[in-house]
Order: sequence, then C-alpha cells, then structure tokens
Amino acid sequence: MFDLEDFFDLVDSSKNITVGFSGGGDSSALLHFCHKLNQQRLLQGNLSAIHINHSLNKDSDQWEDHCKIFCEERGIDFHSYQVKIHSKKSGLESAARNARYKIFKEAMQFNDQLLLAHHADDVAETILFRLFRGTGLDGLQGPLKKRALGEGVILRPLLDYTKSDLVKYLSINNINFISDSSNFEDNQDRNFIRNEILKMAANRWPNASRKIQQTADLVSKQKKVHDFLLDQQFGENIRGLKLHRKFLLDLDEDSCKEVIRYWIKTNNVAMPNKKIIGEILKAFIYSNPSARTQVNWSRADNDQNSAFLTFSDGDLILNKK
Repeated sequence: MFDLEDFFDLVDSSKNITVGFSGGGDSSALLHFCHKLNQQRLLQGNLSAIHINHSLNKDSDQWEDHCKIFCEERGIDFHSYQVKIHSKKSGLESAARNARYKIFKEAMQFNDQLLLAHHADDVAETILFRLFRGTGLDGLQGPLKKRALGEGVILRPLLDYTKSDLVKYLSINNINFISDSSNFEDNQDRNFIRNEILKMAANRWPNASRKIQQTADLVSKQKKVHDFLLDQQFGENIRGLKLHRKFLLDLDEDSCKEVIRYWIKTNNVAMPNKKIIGEILKAFIYSNPSARTQVNWSRADNDQNSAFLTFSDGDLILNKK
C-alpha cells in the first residue's frame, strides 16, 4: 500500500531507524510497515521504537504498556521515557512537544533516522488552523520531510498519505492501536478542524487534505527561493544583530517589512506578527528613534525565544531575551 520507491528515496535502509511510537493509529501503521520491511530483510540497520509518556492522561501508563507489548510481540527494540509537563493549559501542547523533541534529540546517535508518522491530514489541520488565526507565507509551509535533529535526522515518510489511507492499512493488517478519546472533543480548535471542517471538506472534495498538503509543500519550496533571493540581494546588510536604519529608509514599505522579517528569522527568535511589524516601522522608520525606543514581542506558545528591538548609533539592535 505504501510506495516502496518513495519510502527508500527518503529513508536510508543501511542506517538505524527509530520510529516515534505513541501507540495511536498513525504511528502504529508506520512502525508495523517498518517491521514488515525488516522481516523482508530490506532494512540493514537496527529498527527500534521510542515512546514518550507525557503523564497527561489517566491512561498514560496503560498506553506505555500497550506500546511495550506491541514491540515485544514483534521483536522490536523498545525505549520509553516519562516526562512531566509544567505549563498553563494554553501552552500545554507546545510544552509537551518541546519535551518530546528534547528527548528525541538526546536519544539520537550519529546518522540515526527518527521516523515520525505525520500525514496529509495533520498538515491540512495545521494550515487551516494558522489561516483562521491569520498567517503569512511562513505559516503556510508544511513540515519538512527531512530535517536535522541533533546528530541524526527526522524523516516524515507519510506526508503524501491521508488519514483514510492509514486507517485502511490498519484495517487490512488487523492492527490494534490506542484511541485517545480527547481527540474527539470539539472544544479544542484543532479537534474541531479535524473532526468537523476537514470531514465536511472531504465529503465534498475527497482529496482535500492531500491537496492542502501539496499546496503547503509548494509554498515551502517557493519560500526557500524567496529567502535565497532576499539573501542574495540584501545579505551583506542583514548579518548579525544590527540593522542599519539608513539602509531600510531606502526601501519601499513592503520590501522593508520583508527584510526586517527575514533578518529576525535568521537570528532564530520568535517572529513578530503583522501588528508588531507595524509597530516596528512606526517606531524606527516613520519616527526619529532614540536610545529609549523599544518594541517587544514573544510567542504565546514559547516555542522560540522572545525578543525586543532597540536603537543605537543609527542601528536597529535585536536583543534576545
């Protein structure tokens, strides 16, 4: 059912493979598929599974036991880690993700491959969520199929498949998996998008999720070219934590905004939203800034460091908190 050629275009069969395994349907399908490949001697490296117990659900320990038994029955090396999440409810998902990826990074050895089971519906859900909140081009990019993590790489081989594709695979192979009842509670925005909006869209346009994922992938490729061209044209003026105001004054407003966004992005801090960009232009471009001029911003989910801009000797200064 899964395309072997596409899978091995992404995954190196000679290197170790670790599957991020929650016990849910998506990761169960991915781990089962990798196990079949291993049985067919198509994988030369070691196959293992890693489970993160977030201790957020009353059934978390039972889920961990399920994952352990699933792996034991198939002779798959199993590693589990328990974490405690300390965060306000609004930042719970982000805090859990940060804790999970911290463990993933520490567990990765040189050249290891961590496979995650994100699929087209996950991408569609995220893109719609960001659209409804208001987002720019950066927010319309889907997750990368491959990116570095620690000494290894994260790979997402299922991005071209929909949730229904995975459900079909689970059914055909009679795979038992965990079902988290909280995923069906529509009081959460992402759940509402997943359970109501995407379901309605799929009834009208059967390939809706896959088409949204394809658009997100196209945006990612075009944004990469956009950033490359920005760097080619303005790179020498936007290195480091200082940005010359005189250089910005010579740009039209839209170009000025893009240069400021790109400069901030390259310094790996939280990206300011449209309102904050407007405040930056008002304070540093359309007014006469002084040493007292300052604009602050942060991300509600704390995924990246907050920052603030100040002014000194003709330069905008980016300060990381």
